[in-house]
Amino acid sequence: MKTSALIGLLLFMVVSIFGISSNTNSAVFTMDTIAPIITITTPNGGELWYIGDTNNILWSATDTNISPNSVYLWYTLNGGTAYTSLVAGTANTGSYPWQLPEIQSYNAKVRIQVADSFGNISQKTSDAAFSITYVPPDSPDNVQIDISNNIDAVITWQPVTETVYSTPITPDGYMVLYNETPYEDEQFYYYLGETSTATTYTHHNVARRRAQMYYRVVAFKDFDGRLAEILSERDPAQQLSLADIKAKLQARNGGDK
Repeated sequence: MKTSALIGLLLFMVVSIFGISSNTNSAVFTMDTIAPIITITTPNGGELWYIGDTNNILWSATDTNISPNSVYLWYTLNGGTAYTSLVAGTANTGSYPWQLPEIQSYNAKVRIQVADSFGNISQKTSDAAFSITYVPPDSPDNVQIDISNNIDAVITWQPVTETVYSTPITPDGYMVLYNETPYEDEQFYYYLGETSTATTYTHHNVARRRAQMYYRVVAFKDFDGRLAEILSERDPAQQLSLADIKAKLQARNGGDK
């Protein structure tokens, strides 16, 4: 009997020990090690935005575990040398209304950061630079060409008094460009000359040398003197197209004002 009792006691102790050491399995979960994927729709390079406007920054961020209010936005006016915060910790709505700064730049970009609930973080910057500039003057109306003397082309136009937004402006001058083809692209229009306030320009002796010629007049506001520098440095022996002028404006001083 003692032996049976001892065996029974040992069995009870073993069962009790196993009962204490049993456990319940946790729920199955999956670790997320993949960062969110960000795509910037606009501004993503090449846009021309005007100082004082409010334009939407548009993006998409995809991830199954994006954290709430985890979107951060910055902008740069010098191609990325320095960034300024726009918003810290906003929802992933895909859109943010941005009132553009009162600073001109030809080398602006935006940067977006998004995080998920597992701590994975992604950043995306505009693929290329975009421009922030002053609202330009409207185009001159009623451009006319007179070659009645069969020698000179006298180009005349109406003065510009408004911006493209129909707000008052006084241009700093007018740039006259010529084109020997009917093509309208800016790379085919070359710098001929400029006037400050006059609304007439004479292309001397052109009728004697050319069978046809097309002209374009552009009103300009040279807020930072950059256009004057470019035109003063040009080689008179080389053609300078309107497309070239715009590219030089963007490249001058690294892009920022």
